[in-house]
Amino acid sequence: MNQLQLYINDELVDLADDSPVALTFQINNLAEVKNQQGNTSNQFKLPLTQRNRQILGFPDDVAFTTSLPYDNYQARIIQDGLEIVPAGLAVLNSVDNDTAAITVLSGNVDFFDALDVKIYDMGDSTTTTGARKAFEQYMHTWKVASVVNSQTNTDGWIWPVVDYGLIPADFVNNPQIDVRYMRPGFFLKTAIDKFVALAGYKVNPDSFLLKQPMYEKLIVQFAGDSFEHGTDYQKSPDEQGVLATLGRNFQASHPNTHKATGIIPFVNVVNNKNGNYNPSTGVYTATSVVKVNMTLKIPSFYFHGRLSSDYKSNVEIRLFFHDPINGDTDLTATQFDLTDAILDQPINYANITGSKKTTELVTLSAPAELVPGCQLMVVYVFQGYTGSDFSMPANCELSITADNHDVLYGQQVQCERIFPDITQKDLLKDTLQRFGIICQTDNTNRMVTFSSFRDIVENIPRALNWTGKCLDQGKTVTFQLGNYAQINNLLYKEDEGIFPQKFGNSQIKIADKTLPLNADLFESQFAATLNRPYLNGSIAQILKVDTRDDPETIDFSISTQPRILINEHYDLKQYSKQITFTDGAVTRVYNDVISVPYFYKSGGTHSLQWEDLRLKYYPELEKILQQTKKVERYFMLTPRDILELDLLIPIYLEQDSAYYYINKIDSWRKGQPVKVELVKLG
Repeated sequence: MNQLQLYINDELVDLADDSPVALTFQINNLAEVKNQQGNTSNQFKLPLTQRNRQILGFPDDVAFTTSLPYDNYQARIIQDGLEIVPAGLAVLNSVDNDTAAITVLSGNVDFFDALDVKIYDMGDSTTTTGARKAFEQYMHTWKVASVVNSQTNTDGWIWPVVDYGLIPADFVNNPQIDVRYMRPGFFLKTAIDKFVALAGYKVNPDSFLLKQPMYEKLIVQFAGDSFEHGTDYQKSPDEQGVLATLGRNFQASHPNTHKATGIIPFVNVVNNKNGNYNPSTGVYTATSVVKVNMTLKIPSFYFHGRLSSDYKSNVEIRLFFHDPINGDTDLTATQFDLTDAILDQPINYANITGSKKTTELVTLSAPAELVPGCQLMVVYVFQGYTGSDFSMPANCELSITADNHDVLYGQQVQCERIFPDITQKDLLKDTLQRFGIICQTDNTNRMVTFSSFRDIVENIPRALNWTGKCLDQGKTVTFQLGNYAQINNLLYKEDEGIFPQKFGNSQIKIADKTLPLNADLFESQFAATLNRPYLNGSIAQILKVDTRDDPETIDFSISTQPRILINEHYDLKQYSKQITFTDGAVTRVYNDVISVPYFYKSGGTHSLQWEDLRLKYYPELEKILQQTKKVERYFMLTPRDILELDLLIPIYLEQDSAYYYINKIDSWRKGQPVKVELVKLG
């Protein structure tokens, strides 16, 4: 019996006798450990029979092609009744004359393809990932209570005590921490669990990765150049906005010093959805925490007044901000005066008067951050001699638009924006590299196993004896793997704020003078992080506020690379300490456990330095690389061998008296010798 069946979208397709299907199996090529590999077929040709044309969506007919060729097809391959590829993807590469070129992918490919989406897309409901709202449950308000209550969190979000440059150096007597200058973090494991679930998989609970205590403590800590809202929030309808015009000519005069200022009301309201603007008073009152851009457009302006002496008449039009707590502010202003005015006739030299009409568009614009009760208005202020007056046309326009880009204190935080702007796959690969993980995907049971090189070595007692399957067709032995060098660098991203520059980096050294001298093996998505003293220990420091030139500045202006930290709890009660968390109005005295994460510290339980990670998670790989032996042999493998294949289980060959890791099974077909690439263990 030698029957191969291919199902595409659960439909049995017609196969060609002269274009066989050959399958390649691989999970992690030790020659390229920075990437995870998957199973694939050769590119084979399907005859475009009427049945195949319909299954594939008529790809050869330009006029009638359906949407099917623009997506992956679901694929299954059955050999002699055994489902050797139970859940694959078929990709239509091209159509040529009467055939269609097809490739079938399976194993890790489907899993990692599903993760090839931006983390930020989780907050964009117009995307497939965002529509599932997986991070919506973690949305929360930035306030004192959120910060305090999160200190003991072990999953989801947390506001750890990290110094961004504004935690005072004096921490002896009841230190204060202003929560407005804190930023959140998010537990890595929570994020990875969400990513895996979104891809339609679950993590094998027996995975090596889940047994590592440090994994549960890792926090992706905010270090972006701006603290942004999620995409949905940024694109949400402007319910705080206002658009209005004067509706009629506005006139004001300055008969005496008691009437030097006033509010200009815009009575013709075009948009005022939340009713924040009162056209009768001309006052906009905020009902929530919001950042707005206030813009006034004056197409023309008429001004009349006195020109005598240095105290000549002028008038200012101002965008005015009233804060009932912190006081009033002129956001911006423009002045109209009588320079080049037309003098009134006849001229009264004792009291020279004149007028000026400005016909060029004058635009005033300024941002403002508001909390409930804050007010905005357009005001006029007469200056100089009394007796002046002005008028503005009816089409003068006032607009107040919400700026939903950056998160303000008191607003909701969308946690996907804590992460750097990378894909889910990027973050997972960074995690796998940190722990020396090999990923194996079970497409049938939709389960992914995060194993280690150590697991493979420890599986030697379970090794399969393939001696009888090995053909006497010679062997090829090579002594190098891939693109390794004598010195293989393990790197963190460079950040100007980290000194020494190569802090946290390490190397894997191979005693093989035939290799190139130097190569970069890994570069993390994150940079290293330094500590500073605090209380009886230390806290992580991600300097974003530059106080060198202005000690009073609070702006997060320093660009930094993404950061990852290890969560640690500090029990204030144990040391009779307390901290006051405040936002300037609300305070909370706290004497319980606080989160003080770190990257590395002397005496720390864990470490993110590559040298410590290398020693803990890479000794098995290093041993393989020190005296590499890559062997290529030919085997006769049955469909059941392929069906039961577990690449985490080594094989044993009596011919070599050696155990091997299966690096690759290349182009298997039933009844044909297949080349297998092996790497000697030990």
